Amino acid sequence: MRILLVEDNLEISEVMTVYCGIKKDIDCKVVNSGQEGLATIRNENFDLILLDLAMPEFSGKDVIQSFTRDQLVQKNVVIFTASSDPPVLEQMKNTGVKEIFKKPFSLEQLTELIEKYRPATT
Repeated sequence: MRILLVEDNLEISEVMTVYCGIKKDIDCKVVNSGQEGLATIRNENFDLILLDLAMPEFSGKDVIQSFTRDQLVQKNVVIFTASSDPPVLEQMKNTGVKEIFKKPFSLEQLTELIEKYRPATT
């Protein structure tokens, strides 16, 4: 399984890297800026994209606005956020993202999220 984490918080990035390192069947790429995330999403394929909403300079919202709704639905984008702003979260749900995953989270919640998007093996 391939996961992309677009997250500017280095602690969360490190947790994901360690978590995916323990899970030998998960390849996790971490990028720490929205611009780099956008380029990576456009140039590589992932089973799941975890996108932080609040990043400086080029936010997760900016990344989302760079794609059409159909493109986002096909890419399995999940918003990764600590935001509790209902209008913003509702707006994000209407863009084609799969769901909103709230921070802070437990490793159990993270595991459930990843398993939900794991591709079926043939």
